Amino acid sequence: MANIKFYPYRNTGNCKVYLRLNIGSKQDFRLSSGLSIQNAKEWNKKTDLPTEKQAHNKKLKERLNDLKTIIVDYIDDIEKDENKSLLDIQSKDIKSIIQKFNNLEPITDKELLLPYTAWYCNDLKTRTYLKNNVKFKYKQNTIDKYLNFKKVLKEYQEHRGTTIKLRDINEAFADDFLNYLTTDKPKSINTKGRYIKRLKTIVRDAQLNKCIVDPEYLNIKGFQDESIVTYLTFDEIDLIINKEMLTERLAIAKDWFIIACYTAQRVSDLHRFTKRNIQTIDGGLYIVTKQFKTGKNIEIPVHYKVKDVLEKYGNDFPPKFTENEQSQRSILSSLIKTVCNRSGIREKVSGRYNGKKGIYPKYKLISNHTGRRSFACNFYNLGNWSTQEIMNITGHVNEKNFYAYIDKSDRTLSKMARGKFDEMEQRDKEPKEPQLSVVKNT
Repeated sequence: MANIKFYPYRNTGNCKVYLRLNIGSKQDFRLSSGLSIQNAKEWNKKTDLPTEKQAHNKKLKERLNDLKTIIVDYIDDIEKDENKSLLDIQSKDIKSIIQKFNNLEPITDKELLLPYTAWYCNDLKTRTYLKNNVKFKYKQNTIDKYLNFKKVLKEYQEHRGTTIKLRDINEAFADDFLNYLTTDKPKSINTKGRYIKRLKTIVRDAQLNKCIVDPEYLNIKGFQDESIVTYLTFDEIDLIINKEMLTERLAIAKDWFIIACYTAQRVSDLHRFTKRNIQTIDGGLYIVTKQFKTGKNIEIPVHYKVKDVLEKYGNDFPPKFTENEQSQRSILSSLIKTVCNRSGIREKVSGRYNGKKGIYPKYKLISNHTGRRSFACNFYNLGNWSTQEIMNITGHVNEKNFYAYIDKSDRTLSKMARGKFDEMEQRDKEPKEPQLSVVKNT
């Protein structure tokens, strides 16, 4: 006779739900169900299930009951099989059922890098991470990056001609991997740095899961190239605003770029803007949105140049070229370069084009992200905007990340300081009224 009891791992807060399975008097298994309860205080100890006051708890209860049914059916099948015994059931058998129930594949080989990486990519679908003490699920975009990295590792393993074990990962391995990414499959410096970071993340995760690793992997360090910030000044943006475009597609791309330059939003957020995001608050016009990447709620005052664009489309945003976000990114990025070229933004400047540093016509360095960078740089360089005011619109959570958007080679702030020095000098040179000394009688 099998008996299954569920219980939260802790008494309070968000935590995993475990199960205890007794089969007769000789088998007693305790395993994670792979499911979590948002607040363990909402657990009913009489029913050994969550309360049903909240919708998420009701769904959790249904999932737990479904899991219980599957495990009980499995045990019943074993009991009915004349060639098997209930004593043959092991903890790993129940764990496999749980993983399958949660659409997770078990780690097929705890020694090899590629199988573990495949398992890790799949496991990310159910994982969460902490940011400012708030739990977030991994976005599909992050999972896709690791899936792509898995392909790179597979190509590298084929290049080596040997199966890579987790315990092979150390500094020497990282050096050889980087050499491969430099000579055989050339990648940009930042891409190589990100790949090394992902490699280390996967090996660290394997270590936490009791896999055998070389402790030397801790010495592996990710890296990134010097940041080169390309942005458009207010004057350059005005060149774009005042230039007529030859086609409707270029005109639409131009309008989206103007919106980007004065709202500081990523293309993932621009893609999600609709008329509903335009709201009047306390008599002022705002774009109210929840940033796709960070989940942060922000209210962006509508700049008068953005208002001019919105009015062209009946107080709405310009039409999108496609509903597919990746295609929209690609189309917009290409058209924006043409818009800037036609607007005369051809000055040769230092930048990174197709991952390579060099001197290029500025329009070639413009991308969807340039609008966001332009807002950060331009309003910072005005000198009368606080960092917090700008970050309130860009959505940056800390100044360190914000300053990565600022062109540190720009001379605007130095010129402002120079002007203040000149003002001080002028004041000091102005004739001063002689000060009469007063002698007090003692």
